[in-house]
Amino acid sequence: MIRNLLALCVCLCAASTAFAEEYRAGIFVGNNTGGSADLPLIFAVSDAQKMRDLFVAVGDLKASEAVLLEDVPKRVVENAFDNLHSKLVNANNQGMQTTLIFYYSGHGDDNALHLGTTLIPHPELRAWLDNSGADVRIAMLDACHSGSAIRAKGGTRGQSFDFGIEVEHTRGTAILTSSAASEVSQESAQVGGGFFTHYLHTALLGAADDDHNGEVSLTEAYSYVHAETAFSTRDTIDAQTPGFDFDLVGSGSYSVTTLETANAQLSFQGGIEGVYAVWDDSRKRYVAEVRGAEPLTLAIRPGTYYVHRRLPGWVDEARYTVRKGETLVIYEEDFVSVTYEQTASRGALDRQVRKASAAPLALRAVFGVRTFGDNSVVGQQYVPTHGIAGIQARFLRASKSWYSFEVLNGGGGGVLVFNELGQQPVTVASTSVGGAIGYATAPAFIRAGLGAKVEGIGIRRSFPEDQTAPQSSVSLGLGPTAFTGVHYGRLSLDLEFSWLIMATSWDNLEQRPSYAEPVLALGYRF
Repeated sequence: MIRNLLALCVCLCAASTAFAEEYRAGIFVGNNTGGSADLPLIFAVSDAQKMRDLFVAVGDLKASEAVLLEDVPKRVVENAFDNLHSKLVNANNQGMQTTLIFYYSGHGDDNALHLGTTLIPHPELRAWLDNSGADVRIAMLDACHSGSAIRAKGGTRGQSFDFGIEVEHTRGTAILTSSAASEVSQESAQVGGGFFTHYLHTALLGAADDDHNGEVSLTEAYSYVHAETAFSTRDTIDAQTPGFDFDLVGSGSYSVTTLETANAQLSFQGGIEGVYAVWDDSRKRYVAEVRGAEPLTLAIRPGTYYVHRRLPGWVDEARYTVRKGETLVIYEEDFVSVTYEQTASRGALDRQVRKASAAPLALRAVFGVRTFGDNSVVGQQYVPTHGIAGIQARFLRASKSWYSFEVLNGGGGGVLVFNELGQQPVTVASTSVGGAIGYATAPAFIRAGLGAKVEGIGIRRSFPEDQTAPQSSVSLGLGPTAFTGVHYGRLSLDLEFSWLIMATSWDNLEQRPSYAEPVLALGYRF
């Protein structure tokens, strides 16, 4: 009898353990590039990287199950959901609790998320989440007007709140958004990312652990993010009010991150004044921003960290190198005063801003003709129309200015007409190196531009049926240039037309020769 009871207890314990296991998968999407009318973002991709790393470190998410997608179209995200579906269903069949984490940072509007020129409508995203096969679906959206994603479910936005989600074997969907339906979301060079993501990251590392149980729940995270984001953007042009829609059932408190799984920790003992920003120098990113008055332990990865306390005109900075399994305590005497420009973070963030602000480079293959006019004196007696091809590097800024550099080469055969000799076959070759600058219309599917172009051009001609020696000429061409074409995501197809006047003339021509370059340019933007 006792043996049977022991066997039964072992079976129950084994079943309980299996049932308590959890399988987590995550999709983290960062898109600096939005629609054709969206200005490029600076930190969306790095925010996605940061959130992915956080969930791998303290979110019970294996690196192999954390999908990071950078500047991808809609179909790639949809494929990621499809690929995880079978894994989630299989884990469910094994009796595991399953959770899907979805994070997005990028552009959006009232109706959809903008992934380049493709859109993920809010209802479609909701359907992907609900049909993913996961028991719990958690979505975190850092995008303008992302609050629209929760309106259909009647989510609440605005005031901070205190409530509990009762879960044991949890089921349902939770959506956190960076702003209300009518608000835009902001990113800041000072915090190195979006305000919402910055404070969400801080919350999940331990700042939101109000009950000090070593775990951060959804409710703790949202309450912290709501208060800090609203407070930090109160004086900006577009204040943000994060929103939520929690539709979960169960019993207990659902934990998003578990701090004890961290490899290292930084501990604030409380009782010190000011707000402290923690910079991960190993990975060149801010990881948290906390108030020193309350005791707090941050879960971090081993590495070198700088802690900043910003003051009017200067920054107090302390440096800590944290090894695996180590907890370091923050003390006031560790700090030294430096200028804002001398802080460890400033150079890294400035470089990231400069890189993002630089005009996007598009490499373009160019095909067309160079013509001096078949009915003109120059076209009939000097240089016939001939084909050209080459490569062009064009920098097209979101501010509408553009500039380009190109190398074109071409040639062909033709017939020239001379008064004394009549018709003579000729072979011509031309090479040019040039650049252009101008202004374009606003980013859109169809764009056009107008500018000025200058190029150095060399022309060589020979007469295959005559003993005349080959003749060469080098000159400078200057004139207007224009383009119009289709711009879809990173691809562009433009029709360009340039009309250039040469700086030098030939023989006894009454005016300087002019020539046109109608070309087709196929480009890819990096």
